Amino acid sequence: MKKYIFLLFLITIGCSNNKVVYNHGLLAIEAKSDKIEISKTNKNDVLKIFGKPSTISLFDDNLWFYIQRVKKNQSLIKLGNTKITSNKVLEIKFNSYGLVENKKLYLIEDMNELKKVKKVTTKEFETTSKLGKLLKSLEQKINSPKTNKKK
Repeated sequence: MKKYIFLLFLITIGCSNNKVVYNHGLLAIEAKSDKIEISKTNKNDVLKIFGKPSTISLFDDNLWFYIQRVKKNQSLIKLGNTKITSNKVLEIKFNSYGLVENKKLYLIEDMNELKKVKKVTTKEFETTSKLGKLLKSLEQKINSPKTNKKK
């Protein structure tokens, strides 16, 4: 019995030392960004270096983003919670001719810590008011299924 407990103890210690690393996006984004030269590199060169962008701006087709994020398991005590160890975003802006106009690398230090707000947004009208009751009854009539009436 002592042998089994000792064996289980050794297996547990061996497994807990290996931290799992999750990679998302491109690897070595900093080293690859050094290959980009402003006013010399074009869109095709960027596609050869990085591949397809992680995202393209909705408002400007000449603004490309490449993302790299690395998460690591914290410890056995924290029950597998992950922590972001590296977060890099490369922003590349092209001019109208397709040449790189500007590039900027954002690191994890540039991230803002967001705090959740627990306030609840109230409705513009209350359901207890006459207007609220009218709108609620209209909503129920619209959502109700149609029935065939027999004459």
